[in-house]
Amino acid sequence: MTVVAEVRPATDATADATGGRGAPAVAEHVPAAPAPRRRRFVLLILSLVFVAVGLVLFCASLLAPQLVDKVTGEAKVAIQTQVQEVVTPGALPEIRLGGEGGVRDLDRCDGTFTEMIGYRVDEVLPLYAAHNFCGGDVILGWELGQRVRVVGTDTVYEVVEERQTPKWSHVEKLRGMAGEFMLQTCFYGENRMRFLALAPVAEEPSAGG
Repeated sequence: MTVVAEVRPATDATADATGGRGAPAVAEHVPAAPAPRRRRFVLLILSLVFVAVGLVLFCASLLAPQLVDKVTGEAKVAIQTQVQEVVTPGALPEIRLGGEGGVRDLDRCDGTFTEMIGYRVDEVLPLYAAHNFCGGDVILGWELGQRVRVVGTDTVYEVVEERQTPKWSHVEKLRGMAGEFMLQTCFYGENRMRFLALAPVAEEPSAGG
């Protein structure tokens, strides 16, 4: 602590106490206390809150990883939908259909829906699939009647039917769906898959026709 010394002229009492030598009297002054530490206290509380939240999320990811995956996945889908409506209002969502293959081809995550050769069964529409974390989650925000475009074509398609099954269900559960082809992905944090059947939208007759 810094001590400030103030020199004062000697008084008579001081002179008497010092034998008349008139030595100056030194008075010690302690500086005022530092400014309130409220700011540091608030920062400390906020830091503790952030640490606590981080610990809660970490523990949740360990104890209930599927719940965390479900919550974060649904939030991601909602944000994607809102962003598209803001950036390109009125525009139809677009999808890219890739080549044929299997699970190994899905794992490439190239942004396309792969035609699954393992689903080529009588009375089952051609099935194109993508992992939810590889762009397939775009279809999780769609409802019946949703219209979409396929990159590379001028055809507009509409979602005409939906089915949901547990993961790794038998392909027979998909028999009889209407439409031209299906899109498939998995729900976040759940043992469910979503299948959407799409059909071309009939061209409306022109006013002069």
